[in-house]
Order: sequence, then structure tokens, then C-alpha cells
Amino acid sequence: MAQILARRTAKCVFFILITLFVGRSLGGAETYVSQDFARKVAIFISGKSNIETLYDAYFYIGFVIVMSITTVVYLTIMKLIKKTRSK
Repeated sequence: MAQILARRTAKCVFFILITLFVGRSLGGAETYVSQDFARKVAIFISGKSNIETLYDAYFYIGFVIVMSITTVVYLTIMKLIKKTRSK
């Protein structure tokens, strides 16, 4: 029981560390997302486009991108670990 809990905790901590690494390496969403796209997302989310909704849209876009990249990296690493353990 304790071993299962320790493995799950280690996996969660590992996912968080990958998330921090990916988020810090990508930087702010303002650098890689165009303002027109962010404005369209802001209008889609809140129905209006002002500076507050634009920053919210940048946050949501950046969050989705970081989580997507982190999930792909995490699943790839877990598959590699499982494959090396089985050999």
C-alpha cells in the first residue's frame, strides 16, 4: 500500500517538475501567440475584447500549450521507462 502511494506521489511530483520546466522554457504566451489570435480567443471566452480579457486569453492559451507539451513529454518518458524495465 505504501509503495503504491509513493509511486503515485513520485509520478505527480515528476509531472509537476516537467510542467515547471516546460513553462519556464517557453516563456510568456505573448512571445509566441499573435495578438489577433489572442483577441479572437478573448472574444470567444468573454464576448468582449479589452486588455483584461486579452491577458486572460494569453494565460489560457499558454496554459493549454504547456499542459499539452507536458502531457506528451510525460507519457513518452513513462513509456520509455516501462519499456526499459520490461527488458
